[in-house]
Amino acid sequence: MEALNILIVEDDVLTAADIRKTLERTGHRVTASARTFQEAVMAARNERPDLLLLDIHLNGSQDGVAVAGEILKQYQIPIVVLTANTEDETYKRVKETFVPAAYITKPFRHLDLTRVIDLAWHNFRPDAMPEISAVADSVFLPVDKGFQKIIKSEVTYIATKKSTHSVNVYEVYKKEPLLINLSMGHLEQYFGLPHFFRLSRSLMVNLNYIERIEGAQLKIQETGILLTIPEAARTDLMRKLAIVRGPRK
Repeated sequence: MEALNILIVEDDVLTAADIRKTLERTGHRVTASARTFQEAVMAARNERPDLLLLDIHLNGSQDGVAVAGEILKQYQIPIVVLTANTEDETYKRVKETFVPAAYITKPFRHLDLTRVIDLAWHNFRPDAMPEISAVADSVFLPVDKGFQKIIKSEVTYIATKKSTHSVNVYEVYKKEPLLINLSMGHLEQYFGLPHFFRLSRSLMVNLNYIERIEGAQLKIQETGILLTIPEAARTDLMRKLAIVRGPRK
């Protein structure tokens, strides 16, 4: 069995530790164990894995399907899905986003896992994988005297700079926003649905980074920033999100 560098994406710490032991016992090396979308993407960027071992349910608003889609923009690698989620809708979403090398449901046997990984790597053919365009997820915006590449899926929200015709673009991996000398109305055509939602004339938010909604405020994931939800936009916003309400009494 060929030794591989494997990235584990698993939100349960004990399960991740168990998987790591199993892989290392058979000679593989674990590059990292990630629990969230952001951790997984950063781990893949820091060190390219040979194979991705992926859970579907993760901490945060973005799940394993989103992780696969993002990492496949960077690297063409085999992905083994390892999940307790057996719903047909989830399986359909997986197939629509990428072609997994294997799909294993929990609980699993350690021997089965190691053999599946071996076969996934043995049968892997990069030329057979559908290309996921990174171009569609990027846009070049005017900054200083040139144009700066922005990855749209990494933009958490965009806000108009007060008393100007410019906007601040906030990105998940950046401490400071990027100042763009364009109006919100002009920029909106490049940041549309299904991921971006215009809350007001001065604010547009990436729905994937909404971590919590309480009252008239929403919390942006990873930043702790609270944004006010205008009353006029609240109903439309709630329709865009998968809101589960309790049964009426």
